[in-house]
Amino acid sequence: MSASEINYGELMQAALKGVVRSALEIAATEGLPDRHHFYITFQTEHPGVAIASHLKAQYAEEMTIVLQHQFDALEIDDEGFGVTLRFNRRPERLEIPFDAVTAFVDPAVNFALHFQPQNEEGLDNSISPADQNQAPIESAQALEGASEPAEGGTVVSLDAFRNKK
Repeated sequence: MSASEINYGELMQAALKGVVRSALEIAATEGLPDRHHFYITFQTEHPGVAIASHLKAQYAEEMTIVLQHQFDALEIDDEGFGVTLRFNRRPERLEIPFDAVTAFVDPAVNFALHFQPQNEEGLDNSISPADQNQAPIESAQALEGASEPAEGGTVVSLDAFRNKK
């Protein structure tokens, strides 16, 4: 990109990830109000993602976590967040950079954000900015009908709700 170009897609992605960060900060300091809960999808192979090897083996490319009733030690910084969730009743720590996040959904209020995949050079420009946030409300409405996570949490894939190219 030359100095005379402004990459609005990248600026928009950064601003929207600020929304994710702020929502997580509210959850960390005040808890999740009312029916709010978050589905967060992220790339497991993204640099900086730290998850247990058995989870990485099961979710080699992408994983969705649910922050609702049972999560601990939610910590947020400028680069990402960490949270402890239970998988098969065992606590597991996950560290997730914001650049690894591909979707953030709060079905309680029909809110959804979809992000372009990141590569080492920045945004993957194979997806146009106009395509990235198509149908976020429909995704949130579809998730609204999803069953509640079982005790210990459940990993839910949002692949069924994504636009197929």
